[in-house]
Amino acid sequence: MTTTPLNGLDLTADQITQAWVYVLGRYLVVRQEQVDLAEPGVDYNVLKHNPPVVAGTGAGAAPTFVNPNLDVVYSEAWVAVDADTPALLEVPEVPPGTYYTAQIVDEWAEIVQNVNERTLPQQPHGTYALCLAGSSPRLPDGAYRIDLPSPKAKVLTRVQIVDDVDAAVALQHQFAVSSTGTPRIEPAVDVPAFTNAAPPAAALFDRARLDHALAAPDRSGRGPEMAPLLDAVSTWVAADPAHADALDDFVRTTSFPQFLYLATHLSEARNGWTSTGDRDGFGDDVGFRTTANYAGIWWNAASEAIYLPLQTDSDGVEPTGGTTYRQRFAPGDAPGDHVDGYWSLTVYAYPSMMLVPNPAARYEVSYRSRLELDDDGGFTLVYATRRPAEVPEENWLPLPPDGERFTAILRTYLPRSEVRTGAWSPPPVVPDAAR
Repeated sequence: MTTTPLNGLDLTADQITQAWVYVLGRYLVVRQEQVDLAEPGVDYNVLKHNPPVVAGTGAGAAPTFVNPNLDVVYSEAWVAVDADTPALLEVPEVPPGTYYTAQIVDEWAEIVQNVNERTLPQQPHGTYALCLAGSSPRLPDGAYRIDLPSPKAKVLTRVQIVDDVDAAVALQHQFAVSSTGTPRIEPAVDVPAFTNAAPPAAALFDRARLDHALAAPDRSGRGPEMAPLLDAVSTWVAADPAHADALDDFVRTTSFPQFLYLATHLSEARNGWTSTGDRDGFGDDVGFRTTANYAGIWWNAASEAIYLPLQTDSDGVEPTGGTTYRQRFAPGDAPGDHVDGYWSLTVYAYPSMMLVPNPAARYEVSYRSRLELDDDGGFTLVYATRRPAEVPEENWLPLPPDGERFTAILRTYLPRSEVRTGAWSPPPVVPDAAR
């Protein structure tokens, strides 16, 4: 077996990286639990209603958090249950044509259930009892039972804004989470705070911490395969204080760069765009699971939404501000022709994934935009730092200053089969110099 620079650890470089990537996926969920529960007024079994992210000239400054979604209003809760104490989720009746879902995920962020008219047509709204699997608690009359694989889960509700923010917020506040009693709640895993720019390594393999983190069942089926690798790294780290520094350095120089490459190459690029792919769960792909938890925690199933990030322009070059780009959608080939829900296309600075500040407070085009059509009924979008005089404002996507990287994300809600399979992708973004 090929040895590694980590003297005394009888694992290959690939095995060390696999072990780190695997367990990082769990700790990213733990970190989010810690961050969420540290917020004043937030507790288990209480649904927090997040305010809408409003764009446009009346919105003022751009939101100052990563990768904001301008299409929906979110609410979220950490759920805690035990064998005798389920939690209750209340979902209101939502008007036809308005997208909504209540997504429930486990402690690895794997999807347990989406609650909506597509996944539960027999009960698309009402009361849902979130129960510990294998338990037999008493349930309220009419409650639909949903089993959780472990005593904690996360609930996220999403309601489409459409054109009436107030109506969407009113619907949002009709969702609720509560407990049927006082469940026993295990403290969150004690992991040191970390950032995506500098994820930890050796700290994740502390034996007590690792055992606590891995107590949450992993439905990927990869746990037995990974256990010997995790045990070997954990034992090696504990054997000598110098080993922690060596592992930290190895992850920083080898494992983390490999992981970042994975995170930006989820699929083969078509027309410069990639895709989160046709997945309704993580399955046994623990690399994608960690990537999703790292880049956009609470990823949802492809049947609900597929995200297509822009990687390069039509010349294969990473796009930057200062260049004018045009993207032409032919008649019958707009994003709306490939979804059963709705769509939006948002520009972000890269790699920060923050909205690009601009005087017009414009950040996206979507199904709500009143785009000026080309003579044949198609339309052309123009990406530019400064709007060219001949370009209608509704067709313009502002870019960052000259030379600064950007990306764009096309969100497709209820994507049709051609989006899910990759048979369709957005047209290329063409720099004016190439026209």
